[in-house]
Amino acid sequence: MQRIQQVQLARPRPGWLTAGAIRLGLLSLFVVLVEMLRPRLTPERATWLVIIGAAGVAVGVALFFLATRRLAARLPFYDRSARVTDAVLQLLRRTGLPLLALAFFLFWTFVYLGIWAVHPTAAFEGLGPRPRFADFFYTSVSTAFISPPGDILAHSRGARAATMIEMLTAFALVTAYASSFFDWQRPSEPSPGGERG
Repeated sequence: MQRIQQVQLARPRPGWLTAGAIRLGLLSLFVVLVEMLRPRLTPERATWLVIIGAAGVAVGVALFFLATRRLAARLPFYDRSARVTDAVLQLLRRTGLPLLALAFFLFWTFVYLGIWAVHPTAAFEGLGPRPRFADFFYTSVSTAFISPPGDILAHSRGARAATMIEMLTAFALVTAYASSFFDWQRPSEPSPGGERG
């Protein structure tokens, strides 16, 4: 009996250390680690990285699709589209904005890598002949906040189009994530008796 009383339970984490704060800390750590990567790229290496990134995106999309189907099957809605929509929004909330941002940044990093691999001399200004992966990640993160970096400029039409699309999709992602916390349905009209239907 005394041994049971002597065992101390694990201390709960402090109130200020929320799951969101932990995810944001992990995202910040990942950004720092990527920026510390030193290997230089050639167009051939960039092409292989893009192929690996495309495979990663395919796996991620498949996992998200499977998780959505499993969650939608457990939701109480009769309408299938309502179940799928609610399942997607619940998964977005559970994943959290920092981890969604990380996936978003990496996706666009590989897009910029692919553009540079196709036109290494014309795609971007400010990159050396053998840039680092971190340079493309830096461009991706900066552009996502609608503030493309001043030292690496999109020069070709494809690179400019990609930066504009990234800004639009970043705004859409933040809007979709924020809307997942609110119920935007209009209240039902009151019935003739004065009660809401």
